Amino acid sequence: MKNALLTTGLAGTLVMGTAVPGLAISDTGSTTLPGTGAKVVANAWHCNAYADKCSFKTSTKTTKGGAKYKVSKITNVATVKANGWQATLSLSPSGTQVSENTRQVSWTNKNTWIADISGIADPGGSMNTSITTCSDGGAFKAGVKAFASACAND
Repeated sequence: MKNALLTTGLAGTLVMGTAVPGLAISDTGSTTLPGTGAKVVANAWHCNAYADKCSFKTSTKTTKGGAKYKVSKITNVATVKANGWQATLSLSPSGTQVSENTRQVSWTNKNTWIADISGIADPGGSMNTSITTCSDGGAFKAGVKAFASACAND
């Protein structure tokens, strides 16, 4: 019986440290790509509840009439920030350090419709309370460009 309780407690602890689908904080932003009839859509998600680390994901997509729309270049910049007094942040993939509590990761694809980034945020600090995940994306085709942004805050 002791082993069963220990196993149940350990499983509960592991669930708290990871994101649970459906329990995410998210945001979406979109704009039109001039002259194409297509939309550039930025998405940002991160876990809602965590004990230690939090998964995150950002994406930039181009669609037309709900279908994938290929562009010559599509970019996505994920910015993850730990919020709170003396907050710090480690990120995997590590990305570029903007400040002690903020990191950025970028990705560019050519001749496709999507650029996405995912990883694990490890916030720290004496009074850390939350994280913010932002997605800034751009799409380029036939001499036109458009940008969209989204920020998920808890």
